[in-house]
Amino acid sequence: MPELGSGCRVIEPEEGHVSQEGTRRRRRTVGAAIAARDIEQSVSQFDQGLSPCQVNPSSEEVHYVSAGSGACYIDGHRYDIEVGSSIYVGPGAECCFETSGGDLEVVSVCCPQIADSQFDLPPRTTPDASIDRSDVVVHERDRKSIPTGDRWFKLLADKDLGCQRVTQFIGFIPKSEAPEHYHTYEEAIYIVEGRGVMWADGKEASVAAGSCIYLPRQVKHSVKNFDDAPIRLMGVFHPSGSPAVRYDD
Repeated sequence: MPELGSGCRVIEPEEGHVSQEGTRRRRRTVGAAIAARDIEQSVSQFDQGLSPCQVNPSSEEVHYVSAGSGACYIDGHRYDIEVGSSIYVGPGAECCFETSGGDLEVVSVCCPQIADSQFDLPPRTTPDASIDRSDVVVHERDRKSIPTGDRWFKLLADKDLGCQRVTQFIGFIPKSEAPEHYHTYEEAIYIVEGRGVMWADGKEASVAAGSCIYLPRQVKHSVKNFDDAPIRLMGVFHPSGSPAVRYDD
């Protein structure tokens, strides 16, 4: 787990604490164990069938489907999901996943960090008609591209889905070397496709598909792409805002 200085870390595939929760194998990559302040990231693989329900009483959670397909149930409401799907689960909502292929992979970020969650509730697949969950799943193909310099991004889970604490986005980095900059938010990144170099605080480490990155607030950094193929990354940051906001001085 390379540490690049000032708390910035690159977490490689298979690094992190692993727990088994029914059909779900959860690998925690960012959180208190690496001194993350407010956010917690995990990467989960799901075996065939229904996972147990999870409830975060006081935390928001956003999910991104990085591989496979299946369904997500939120308070019993079913949503078909596939690669590129984004899911928002608010505090107190019951959430479970189902897959018939056993190839479903989901990258999740929770804020604040999980402290009082339940992971072993019976799966709930019957909706409560009194709870409206109509606008909690979007797909990246349905979101517009927003340019920022020679790069661009798409907002996924944001305030239009009811998400208040964090913003989730998908970013696209062509062959380029961005100038050093910093943000006033804390960020967890997952590399979906491509390969490059993560630079932070005078040090650098290679990143590729499956790499996770933790960036504390106000740490100067840059993601460099030296290949012709673009890098696609999924990022989540807290407090919520715009991925285009950055500072160079």
